[in-house]
Amino acid sequence: MPIGGKGDKRTFFTGFDEESGAWYALDNAALLMPAIAGQSATYLFRISVDLDAPVKLPALQQALDRVADRFPYFTVELRHGIFWHYMEHRNETPVVEADSDYPCQAFGIFRRGRCLYRVRARANTIACEFFHVITDGTGGLRFLKNLVVEYFRLIGVPVDAPDPELCDLDAKPSAEEYEDAYKKSFPDGYLKPETETRAYHYQSAMLPRGIYRVTSGILPLKAALDKARELGVTLTELLAAVYIDALQETWFDAPKWARKQGKINLEVPVNMRKFIETKTNRNFTLLVRLDQDAREGRRDFSETLSRVHHQMRFKLDKKSLLRQIFRNVAGERILAVRILPLFLKTLFMKYLFWVYGDNRISGILSNLGKVSFPPSIAGRIRDMNLVLAPNPAIKTLCGVIAWKDILRVTFGSLARSREIERLCFSRLVGLGLPVRVECNMEADV
Repeated sequence: MPIGGKGDKRTFFTGFDEESGAWYALDNAALLMPAIAGQSATYLFRISVDLDAPVKLPALQQALDRVADRFPYFTVELRHGIFWHYMEHRNETPVVEADSDYPCQAFGIFRRGRCLYRVRARANTIACEFFHVITDGTGGLRFLKNLVVEYFRLIGVPVDAPDPELCDLDAKPSAEEYEDAYKKSFPDGYLKPETETRAYHYQSAMLPRGIYRVTSGILPLKAALDKARELGVTLTELLAAVYIDALQETWFDAPKWARKQGKINLEVPVNMRKFIETKTNRNFTLLVRLDQDAREGRRDFSETLSRVHHQMRFKLDKKSLLRQIFRNVAGERILAVRILPLFLKTLFMKYLFWVYGDNRISGILSNLGKVSFPPSIAGRIRDMNLVLAPNPAIKTLCGVIAWKDILRVTFGSLARSREIERLCFSRLVGLGLPVRVECNMEADV
């Protein structure tokens, strides 16, 4: 890719929108994250694959060298400008790191030379952890797929079928791959979405710093899909209803002081590439918010499921989703915001996030769907997993991914209590679905 000169760097220090060369502006979804990220809220999410044999580290490093060059807009470090944060390209490829029992932890985003993703390996596992500033689940999955395919090519496994998500690693990336799709699709003249009230937060003591519990429920995919069809809903709707039902139960069991907020808001990220054509590998996700007010009385599961189904149908609408883009991008364009120095912007963004961010969310459920690989490689992959970024306010979040005939529902949690996970998996078993549970912590810390 071309390397930017003085003019390019000056545009980022002044906040001018210019994305050529070696410096990249943060997309609209990423602007808040440097202000609010910290030791607990790392905004690091993880996608991993388990292979049929131990990982060969030299081949994986060689594959990463190739793929990092093809994704230069990911191989960046975060820098401070006068008016905005920006991302500067790094010429050095990240080194494959040893994996940890506790994912998505210990990631200093402003450390000089810190690339905003890392590749980790241990035994049969290859994992990529991405700072949400650079990409979303779709972009992260594309990177991981290219890395895994190149790794297998280097150890002698040919690619026997084309895949639209695989890149020509010898070609230069097009500008479309790193465009800010939010700005590109800005719908001028739209209404802003309605402001939500504060939401219920599940109450629990926190795990010690640096510990992130990951609990996966492994289900047969066909059985889960059949159950969803039997109930007249999608798989995502079924899992969202299970999650909301669990949050409702914890609300009714909570002490009176913890039930002041009764609104249960579950956010479901939506891949906007399904609505608006773009080749971007950066963030392009919006949120459908599903709500239920526990103060109206306990709802049985069938009622919750019906509410989720109809809310999803009503809110999963392009025009409604575009209102989020209008609100977010329009706010970024306000002159008073643009000329505010970065240190004041950071304070302002922290305040906005405290008022309008996690305070309005009870939980997050992200479903990456069913993943595919070329057949010659698919036979060498045993499993996949998605772990969402830790969040100290929400505490417990849910990532969903399907590989072959396996559905993996994974809760990442900073809470000592395992009640959310227990209630969700018990509900799925009660629906007749066999669930096998795995956890990176055998006992409470």
